[in-house]
Amino acid sequence: MNNRLTIGKLASLSGVSTKTVRYYEGVGVLPTPERNEVGYRVYADIDVRRLDLIRRARLLGMGLGEVRELSDWAGSGTCNDFQDRFQEAVGRKLDEVDKRIVDLGRLKQDLLRIEAHFASSEKEVRADHTVLECSPDTCKCLGDSTDETDNRQEIKLWLNRPEPKS
Repeated sequence: MNNRLTIGKLASLSGVSTKTVRYYEGVGVLPTPERNEVGYRVYADIDVRRLDLIRRARLLGMGLGEVRELSDWAGSGTCNDFQDRFQEAVGRKLDEVDKRIVDLGRLKQDLLRIEAHFASSEKEVRADHTVLECSPDTCKCLGDSTDETDNRQEIKLWLNRPEPKS
């Protein structure tokens, strides 16, 4: 081992906490380090690079499984192999982001419709009960049942809508 680093020094050089280093070791993202004669963890310069890769991958939104794969690839293949695999992982992550953007757009539209509905609806005449105690057919909490039937129905459907599957 070229340069023997303590967990504190590794954490400092990598920009993470010692708790994070231990966590990554515990979940198998960072390999179990060697121990010195008194049992303290000791790391090498390569562990700084590996932890930096892990930290950056997490900043890109990669899950622990993806990060574990990247960490393994980084230590077992050539730079070209790693780049090819990393490019594939980035492509998958971009697909996920595109799907999330679509989902967030739908969520935004739902929230805007609900916000507009509540901004235009009248307040409850009898405010001594909770929303859950209201009758869905007559509840003014969800809007006036005579003037805003479509909006009230839309809110009722939204409240009872199952979550979309991704």
